[in-house]
Amino acid sequence: MSASSSTAATATTDRIPRALPPFARSAVPVIAASTLALLLALTTRYDYVTDELYFLAAGKFYTAWGYMDQQPLVPLLAAFLDRAFPGSLLAFRLLPAAATALGAIVAALMARELGGNRRAQVLAAAAYPLSPWILLNGHWLTASTMELLQWTAILWLLARWARLKHGGVDRDRLLLGIGLIIALAVQTKFQVLVLIAALLVSIAITGPRSLFARPALWLAAAIPLATAIPTLWWQARHGWPALAMGIAVNNENDRLLMVPTALFYAGLLVGAACCCYGAFRLLRAPELLPFRFLGWAAIAVFLFFLAAGGRPNYVAGLFGLLFAAAATGLQRRSGMLLWPAYLLSAVLPLSLLPVYPLGFLARHPELPSYVRLYETGWPGLTEAVARAYRALPAEQQRRTAIVAENYYLAGALDVLGRKAGLPRAYSPHRGYWFFGAPPETADTVLYVGSRNRLSVHFGRSRELGEVETGLANVAQGNTITLYQDPLQPWPALWPRIRTI
Repeated sequence: MSASSSTAATATTDRIPRALPPFARSAVPVIAASTLALLLALTTRYDYVTDELYFLAAGKFYTAWGYMDQQPLVPLLAAFLDRAFPGSLLAFRLLPAAATALGAIVAALMARELGGNRRAQVLAAAAYPLSPWILLNGHWLTASTMELLQWTAILWLLARWARLKHGGVDRDRLLLGIGLIIALAVQTKFQVLVLIAALLVSIAITGPRSLFARPALWLAAAIPLATAIPTLWWQARHGWPALAMGIAVNNENDRLLMVPTALFYAGLLVGAACCCYGAFRLLRAPELLPFRFLGWAAIAVFLFFLAAGGRPNYVAGLFGLLFAAAATGLQRRSGMLLWPAYLLSAVLPLSLLPVYPLGFLARHPELPSYVRLYETGWPGLTEAVARAYRALPAEQQRRTAIVAENYYLAGALDVLGRKAGLPRAYSPHRGYWFFGAPPETADTVLYVGSRNRLSVHFGRSRELGEVETGLANVAQGNTITLYQDPLQPWPALWPRIRTI
């Protein structure tokens, strides 16, 4: 090794603190506890959201090793919570609220690993729940909610490993912990594979390359690979539907809006500024040179999803890292501007919270859409379909299948409809299509969705009325239509009406 290389290596090592700054034991837990209390206080004020119903239906009725648009972990969690605490929205949403509160603590720990003092830790922890995307996801049990904590924990443990290895302390068990979290993340959403690939490439280019010589790394890699075999088998057996879902997402998103939307999700003012400043510090700050690979990995993840047409929320798992890196640069700045900026940044996420009771929203359909952001119309939808079904002759009911145009409606009718005496629901939309077609004995369809959607596939059709869901994210005016005499048997018809 040359003298200049030796000097550079020594300088890099010297920049890494041997001892961590003290943890902000009082302020950070208060921020996390306040976040948890706020989420739980409001969690029963609105009904299940669309994805919650989809996950609940998948976990309860259609358990599988994989799904088109998600992986098995969250559906299984939803089914378990529903069985353990039937009908309790508080118990159902305790896990996502706790995950969001814990994410604030991990963001503070990340700031500490990067050399942040107590003030920096508080700034990072406070920025976390001020992200509109993070705070809103703390209200409901979805894959995106769990993914946020998983990514933040992976990045924190890897930063900790890098610091301790340079400090001469063997902490390879951290790599095993990362492997376990990645195993959970792969069973949540496949997007974590983009993060892992970006991290490995970044480390190979910028270091610490000693990571690749650690046997614990390969043992850690074996954990998610082994646990992913059933899921990958399911994907291969069904023609890799996750790729088709990626194409559908690409067609839905505008790449020009990726940057502003992602910054909006991070949070107006503090969140957006911390993302930009945090990325700059990871790439340029001399004291963060040992963690440079994290900055380049974050850039690579963003560029990948930008090129692939991913959704802006796909990069939200990076927010904790970027908030922490920014906080280490703000820790010695005057608080005269910082804390007013934080208070102002709280206006947007707090304004989106469900402060209105569920019953109040249901009784006031005239309220604007930004107030009616949370689902309130599932009982009315279910009752309207149940009335139409019960009006059919008993013999015809036995030959009738309930089909919904999209997975939003199908999830609601599947979860709530069975309690109202309805048979299971079907849908040709996205992941629901894989749950199976109606039986061949079903020569009648009670369809909920767009008018005349299936007319060309049936000999007779009759509109039974419209039903208003009152939902902000589901098309209004869904028509209930009775279709009879299918022109093809269901095994041939089902692929033809599939939608993605």
